[in-house]
Amino acid sequence: MLFSQPTLSALAAAVGGKGQVEAPANLIPADCSRITPDMLPLVSLTQDDIDRVVSSVPGGLSNVQDIYALAPLQEGILYHHLAAAEGDPYLQHALFAFDSRELLHNFAQALQDVIARHDILRTAVFWERLDAPVQVVWREATLGLDEQVLDPADGDIAEQLLKRLDPRHTRLDIRQA
Repeated sequence: MLFSQPTLSALAAAVGGKGQVEAPANLIPADCSRITPDMLPLVSLTQDDIDRVVSSVPGGLSNVQDIYALAPLQEGILYHHLAAAEGDPYLQHALFAFDSRELLHNFAQALQDVIARHDILRTAVFWERLDAPVQVVWREATLGLDEQVLDPADGDIAEQLLKRLDPRHTRLDIRQA
């Protein structure tokens, strides 16, 4: 079927909605007092594993929205992240300039709004002391901002920033959302 369709839209129409899988509803209520294995239908964890993961989340139990296994692509990304001795192969950089602090604040607030709206941007990965890695969706995650003070006398500002934050030498902490 893949090579018999002349366009992507024709392939999408041919595939249609067949075989769509519905994810189970989230079984962790916001006010629960403990997350138990029966609340996590998409992952196999012991109670000790769950308690250890929950204790690693800032805000603890009240900040855990869901826990589930990694998708195969995520497992591959985790492998490359862990295998990299230095830097992070999936970290990309971009440089933005703002004419005022107000515009910077508005941009940061817009990013925070996107984080609040999309689970994947509030997701951390845990693997240490677990049989298999899991992703933990936080109920709330705050955009981290790190102000860098640079002196134009030390050279081009963009080059100074790249030197400090070069993806070849900077690592993400994927245990943080």
